[in-house]
Amino acid sequence: MDRSCFVYMSLLDIANCSSFISQVRHSFRKAQTFVRRMPLLAGILVAGWMLAMSPLCSAQGVAVKGKVTDAGGSPISKAAVTLTDLTTNTAVHTTTNEDGQFTFKGVFPNQQLVTVEKAGFESFTQRVLVGKNTDVTVNPILKVATLYESVVVRGTVSPDAKPVPTREDVMAIPETIRVIDRKQVDASGPVAGGAQMIQSTPGANVVGYGETGATKYTVILNGIQQGWAGEATSFTAPGSLGITFDGVPVADPATGLWQSATMPQNLMIQNLGVTYGPGDPATRWYTNVGGQVEFTPIQPTESMHFSLALTAGSFGQQNLAFVMNTGAFHGWSTVFGGGVGQGDDFRQAPDGFSNPSSDGSLFGKTLKSFSSGSFAFGAYYAKAGGYRATVIPINDVGLVEPNGTHFSQATSGYYSALPYDAYNKYDTNEMSMFYGRQNLFLGSITTLQNMTWFTHIRRLHRRNDDLLSQGAQVDEYNNPHSNMFGDQIDMSVALPLNTIGYGGYLLHEVYNTRNNFYNPAFGGSGAGEVIGAGARFRSGYFQQDDLAFYAQDDFHPIPQIHITPGLRVVGFSTSYSDQAQRDFSFAPGVIYSTHCALFPAGHDPFNNILGTPTVAPDGSTTKDQGSLCGGHESRSSIEPSINVGIMPYSWLTLYGGYDVTFRSPSLGGGGGQFQAVDPNYYTLAKAAYSQFGGKVHFRNAPGFKDFIAGVNYFHLDYTNQEIDFETALGLQISGGGNSTYHGVDAFFDDDPYRNLHIFMNFAGESATFTNYIQGGPSLAECAAQGLTCTSYNNLPVSYVPNVTLNAGVYYGIERKEHVLIEPRFWMEYVGQQHLWSNNTGGPTDQTMSSYATTNVSFVAPISLFRQSFNLRLDLMNLFNTRYNQWEYISSGGYFASLAPTGTTPPSNYINAYPGAPRSVYGTISYQF
Repeated sequence: MDRSCFVYMSLLDIANCSSFISQVRHSFRKAQTFVRRMPLLAGILVAGWMLAMSPLCSAQGVAVKGKVTDAGGSPISKAAVTLTDLTTNTAVHTTTNEDGQFTFKGVFPNQQLVTVEKAGFESFTQRVLVGKNTDVTVNPILKVATLYESVVVRGTVSPDAKPVPTREDVMAIPETIRVIDRKQVDASGPVAGGAQMIQSTPGANVVGYGETGATKYTVILNGIQQGWAGEATSFTAPGSLGITFDGVPVADPATGLWQSATMPQNLMIQNLGVTYGPGDPATRWYTNVGGQVEFTPIQPTESMHFSLALTAGSFGQQNLAFVMNTGAFHGWSTVFGGGVGQGDDFRQAPDGFSNPSSDGSLFGKTLKSFSSGSFAFGAYYAKAGGYRATVIPINDVGLVEPNGTHFSQATSGYYSALPYDAYNKYDTNEMSMFYGRQNLFLGSITTLQNMTWFTHIRRLHRRNDDLLSQGAQVDEYNNPHSNMFGDQIDMSVALPLNTIGYGGYLLHEVYNTRNNFYNPAFGGSGAGEVIGAGARFRSGYFQQDDLAFYAQDDFHPIPQIHITPGLRVVGFSTSYSDQAQRDFSFAPGVIYSTHCALFPAGHDPFNNILGTPTVAPDGSTTKDQGSLCGGHESRSSIEPSINVGIMPYSWLTLYGGYDVTFRSPSLGGGGGQFQAVDPNYYTLAKAAYSQFGGKVHFRNAPGFKDFIAGVNYFHLDYTNQEIDFETALGLQISGGGNSTYHGVDAFFDDDPYRNLHIFMNFAGESATFTNYIQGGPSLAECAAQGLTCTSYNNLPVSYVPNVTLNAGVYYGIERKEHVLIEPRFWMEYVGQQHLWSNNTGGPTDQTMSSYATTNVSFVAPISLFRQSFNLRLDLMNLFNTRYNQWEYISSGGYFASLAPTGTTPPSNYINAYPGAPRSVYGTISYQF
């Protein structure tokens, strides 16, 4: 690019910044108007503040203290003790000293919850009522944990880190929250990655083309989609679930997508926290339309610890992972962990090609605790890749492999794949992350938290000599990447009748869309980034800036009632510049076509003049998919919310709420905003989410030793979803789809007796397109522009199962209070779901079959060389059930080259990704 272009872009950036600031100012003005129009909300905030301030000065606080011992009376040191104020929902932490003693000073006269955790022991909780002038003493006695609990707990998590949320924590939140602990994480299998772990939560449907964490998956939660596994994703707006890792957002702000293969290692995860709906303003990110999944990794602990696990199993799968904790030393505590894995796919080709994959990840976090708070630094790196087998037709439609075999599940084999020479595409996903977090107590009632992070995400897809795409685009070199910087700051003030929070975040990302479909015979090169005749290429740069400010007030006039109104102002700014000419070299004589207004015909990059685009020998025109030269748009809006929680009894919580959130449209690829679609059609999608439900929790009741259950009803209106089109004549239009989702989620966990654990997760749901127009935003506009458009209004949203269910039972068989073996049994069921049709480009009433899998596992302690080990045997899909995870109706274009010469390629048939057959894995682990 010459100097004049850089000057132009600099001036454009200045103008864009001014425009963005104006948008944010406009949003604040709208927020002021909004508050003026809601006197009740304003009245609650003002009255709550005034009521809260009056008793504040007189609240002196008392002490809660005690001594932690085991059943024999011996003191337990370095146990993590948490004191939670059940009125303000705030928590303070400490650890026991060498004599097992702990003390909390300055405790407000409210009902408090004491929680004690120590590795190798069952957790302890007790409610206490704190008065105004009398100290309270609690002396917890901890019982030795069962085999299973001792295996999965890797040391007592430092109180200032991120312990697994307790069941009391879940009860206190007036929203639908599901915690997936290690007991249910293990149900995904020993070589599963992040996406498969989500399968346990109510309403989850996970679709992919492999059986390990190395390959990519799409996650659908209550009908809302995140990720991409290579299947059609036009059925709903992609990237509409928030994904965080240790609290850091990892969904790409520009595309909205999460690369699931960047979390490939099971042992690295401590627990998952799933929030249904956008969540309150303080915890909401830029893609939290249908919910958020928090992956909490291994955390620093109070004591030294080391774990090592080695797994081997079906299809040559091998995995080695470790976790090492330094323990606490002068307030410092550090954890390191990592793992590597490799193996083959269950899809096998006739030439013996097994579509292998491999993955690895490394994580480290160090924490420093001091009297007025803590700070932590973390780093994470992951890289995973694998060959992606194609979909396969269910029935024989006359498609012929190079060896003459008809390619389909019915003829070439249910799990068959094309040979290497016909199709080989290797997908690699890579992520690096560095972050720091500060947690400061500015006073007895005020807390300041700040988090700063940098994330780099890169994808590399290589496809060579593709039989399915012969000609000028026979090879592919796809290398998009993102760099993201962000900072989040939160302030909270815990008053007697209010807990007030305010803050926000700012993030900046540069996303490059680089891709090259080429043919070496026509002068193209992938790694060399050379554009040959007939190539399709792009290298656009998106600069995405997201800004959010929020304020919310947890108003609790009495301890049993919490009313939490909130308001969030969001701003999205997107700039685009097509830099393909700068980033690529061009084979001699190649002239490319583009929709950039500066080059209405074609552009000769050597002579910098207009010309006729180069046509390859197969008739393909050399084309820049970036289309527009550049552009900038900014949008902003206001997100109101209110949630109410009522706890009439200590064991019962009733709640309900209404939240509104907005997200920017997905960017990137070979079309979409700023490229094939005019930037003026940049529209924010809107989600209006309402829910109500209840939770119950019993401890030490007959048959309910540690029981928690929840059920809720939800309704989501998701409007202005981006569906963009470009007609054959080059007319750029933008369509929009609206959909409605409603249903019921339910779950329970229970430890009714010693060594017995049971769980269940259920969801029943219906989802419908209330407005879906293919070819334009509305039938009226289509008629006005002379377009042929099709309405799919009131048809079901594709790939939303009507029912999902998983349930399990774990039981430790013991002798003389020593567990000999722990059998585990669990099942998963996914109900009917409607198909998408590539033949029509829309949803259908046609359904794919439901399926269920049964799984069994055994865990047993053994002694080798005077050291203690644990053996684990997993049998996944025990009965070898054949099922398809995903199906769609084909237009026939994908496999057209497999049709016999001289015949018309078939269409309107069903392609599928099969689910994994029976798999057996053995794991040996060692801990000290």
